[in-house]
Amino acid sequence: MKILKRLWSLIDTDRRPEWEKQREREFIEAVNSLKTLKVTPRGRMSIDPEEIREQVLEARERLKHFVRKP
Repeated sequence: MKILKRLWSLIDTDRRPEWEKQREREFIEAVNSLKTLKVTPRGRMSIDPEEIREQVLEARERLKHFVRKP
């Protein structure tokens, strides 16, 4: 069994750039941090819109220094 795992790891290596892997990890962490995320057995997801609104407002305040005022 170990031999098959080693062979498979040689065949199925993740050749994406490191920045893309990091971006995917950050996305997964963000989704996992959602409190009201619900997933059905068929894979459908739903979330409370109020939670999204709160996170958007929080991110807007946190990143406000990147925006120049005209």
